[in-house]
Amino acid sequence: MGMALWKKALALALVAALMLSMQGCGYRELYERLLIHGIGVDAVEDGFLVTVRSSVSPEDEGEECFTSTGKSVLEALTNLSLSTGREPFYSHNYLVVFGETCARQGLDSCLDFFIRYYNTRPAVQVYLAEGSAGEVLSYEKDGKLLRMSELQELGKSGQLNGKAMGAQLLDFVNGVKREGSSAVLPVLRAGKEGVEIASTAYFTGYKQAGALSLSQTRGYLAAKNLLEKGEAVVQGSFGAATLSLSQSKGKIDARIDGNGPVFTISVEAQADISAVSGGRSRLGAGEYAQIEKEAAALLEGEVLSALEQSVQEDNCDIFGFGNLLYRQYPAYWRTASAGWHEEMAACRYEVRTSVQVLRLEG
Repeated sequence: MGMALWKKALALALVAALMLSMQGCGYRELYERLLIHGIGVDAVEDGFLVTVRSSVSPEDEGEECFTSTGKSVLEALTNLSLSTGREPFYSHNYLVVFGETCARQGLDSCLDFFIRYYNTRPAVQVYLAEGSAGEVLSYEKDGKLLRMSELQELGKSGQLNGKAMGAQLLDFVNGVKREGSSAVLPVLRAGKEGVEIASTAYFTGYKQAGALSLSQTRGYLAAKNLLEKGEAVVQGSFGAATLSLSQSKGKIDARIDGNGPVFTISVEAQADISAVSGGRSRLGAGEYAQIEKEAAALLEGEVLSALEQSVQEDNCDIFGFGNLLYRQYPAYWRTASAGWHEEMAACRYEVRTSVQVLRLEG
């Protein structure tokens, strides 16, 4: 027998042995498993209530909806087999939604499974629900369950409107554990018209401390250099102008003087004029300058509003000011880190914004 035939025979033997070992270890086919595409977790009196969206094949998009309870998240998910007769399979999971009750008691109580369990994907998108996670996962549109791909796309909507952010499980955990920073999560609301991004939650450790409005979220994204595009409406003697923002650049700098840390947030953006009230086709040079001034003031107000609420009122460092000190002024940080959440409210903050209007579209 030639060498090629020996290799082919050996390969066939190995495949046969592998198939036999899989059968011996209780290997299940995909059709025998509960292919999970989305998981919602709500804290209840005796543990956790999970709501899962699943399918019978990888091509489906979560056409089934099941609920189960348990003293831990893993036990609740395992208990799904009591009503389905199938073993949960997590490698097809798109997203995880935590309910308000989880955020109030601390997400650390239900997060560990998604990071540690060997069969889960810690890079999946994660949301907080305004209300219960079960309401979001079980939402029906025109008598049918909302497709999981539609929920998944909501995390990318900020690329279009500039008022929403996306987050993965690892982003959240890193935000909690990173020196001198606080974590944030997008918040979903299930309403009469559908499921939508409602706000951005921010956390002290693993517990929710507050939430930014959509306009405050844009200010946060602009400061963190995460604002890609969006529409902004400004008013003045020119009437009302709708601007399409683009090419935004945000930067945060730190310095220390005799009175302590000073942080400077700089935001630059370009904008096209997409519409002007009255249907005007031309604007004067002075009106362009006024529009730029009003647009810069709008962005500045949104950045300041997000900063004042999250940092100065709720002591949450979502902008990563402390982390900036940790990296640039380690000696100062060693003495300030223990009381940073209280000290940062007294720091000085400067916000500088500018908007360049390029042209009147049309």
